[in-house]
Amino acid sequence: MKTLVLFWALLPIMMTTPVSAKELQTLTGNATFYSQVRGPYLETYLKVFGPSVNYVKTTQGTCQASLKVTLLIKNGEKIVDFRKYNLFSGELADTLQGLPDFIDQQRIPLPYGVYQLELSVADNNSKESPVVKICTVDMAFDNANLKFSDAEFVESFSTTEQDNILSKSGFDLVPYVSDYFPPSVEVMNFYTELYNLDKKIGGNQVFLFKYYIESSKDQVVMDDFIKIKRQKSASVNILLVTIPIADLPNGNFNLVVECIDRNNQLLAKHKTGFQRSNPGLELDETDIKAIDITSTFAEQISSLDSLRFYLESLNPVATSKENLYVDRIVKTTEIGQMQKFLYGFWKSRNDQYPEAEWNHYKSQVMAIEESYKTKVKHGYETDMGYTWLKYGTPDQVEESKHEPNAVPYIIWHYFHIENQSNVRFVFTNPNLVGTEYGLTYSDARDNRYNSGRDIYNRTSSFGSSGGYGSRFSSNFKK
Repeated sequence: MKTLVLFWALLPIMMTTPVSAKELQTLTGNATFYSQVRGPYLETYLKVFGPSVNYVKTTQGTCQASLKVTLLIKNGEKIVDFRKYNLFSGELADTLQGLPDFIDQQRIPLPYGVYQLELSVADNNSKESPVVKICTVDMAFDNANLKFSDAEFVESFSTTEQDNILSKSGFDLVPYVSDYFPPSVEVMNFYTELYNLDKKIGGNQVFLFKYYIESSKDQVVMDDFIKIKRQKSASVNILLVTIPIADLPNGNFNLVVECIDRNNQLLAKHKTGFQRSNPGLELDETDIKAIDITSTFAEQISSLDSLRFYLESLNPVATSKENLYVDRIVKTTEIGQMQKFLYGFWKSRNDQYPEAEWNHYKSQVMAIEESYKTKVKHGYETDMGYTWLKYGTPDQVEESKHEPNAVPYIIWHYFHIENQSNVRFVFTNPNLVGTEYGLTYSDARDNRYNSGRDIYNRTSSFGSSGGYGSRFSSNFKK
């Protein structure tokens, strides 16, 4: 990853002797935020590729690049902000040791409204035409409504020692000025803010930030990339986290952030699109086509509806890239390809007896369908069905439907699952509607709702004081 050096100097420096003429290459971005003191504001991000600019000798004998940046913001025909300044690179002893990229960030107060942003960047040491970027910005913030800021991708972050242009909420955030993540980038850092939650649910109330990655085309949630953070409501709640993406395959995706209250109700949601390049992680279509299903169980399944049902039921035990492939193939009528994938899936898990492996899983799927199917979901799509298929039959079950001052709940206790011991899943029906119980929380690592044991500590306000009753609290502490 290249080193980014931030400068926003406005004073001229005398320079002479350009090194060479080059084609300027830049990346731009922006994000909107809200300050409780100053109101809405816009941040603009500009990344300049060091090797694409012309360095010249300064009077001190060092080498430095200089860019002319023009920033124009209009509301209709009215100009509301205009900035013109020189942006300088760092000074280098010579240009043979590499030319680092450098960035510029601006912070611009803007009232409620829709604006047109025009950014022009020109190399002061070149006769090439400037690079011009135009986009629309919607400042839809106020001091009352529940709303997320934009999500800012972050190159790196550190604790603020002295306030500067990069500082927000006690951190210095160096922006990642792109929505493209190449193979060399193995983590995604992002920052977002949620406003006015205290006005929605009251101050100092426990809630969850749930954040995950989904495919942008079909909104398939990538189960290996789901995390949760527990916080207490305030006028501004921030989320600054890192998601490992080394195992995220090629594709276009959404980063999704949700706010969920103590009753598991979704209060707010925000999506940010991005592109991932990671060759070698996607399933090889050629390998699947080469699978021979002659005289196998898969060949006997010829119903399109049945194949779609069976493939989608693999979700709890499939990998992210397998689930992406399933989501694509079930939207087609390629029966042969579906049969081959189904057979290949189970053969990869039990090379000698794939049919026995499939029959065992199929029997569980049908049992789950009978027990947990609702009017709008198959059994494997419910939280309880998903958990059962992924982890198996719980070792102990605690159920309460009529405890005073408590919503109906069910606790599943597993003695051992996936290198963990003494793991519990808590399902509740807070609205007392229907028969479906949703997963409220768990201390399992890497399940599709929780990222770790620290999400809900066992003495938190989600215990006896959280509306679930004293028996619930004592059972969860066992």
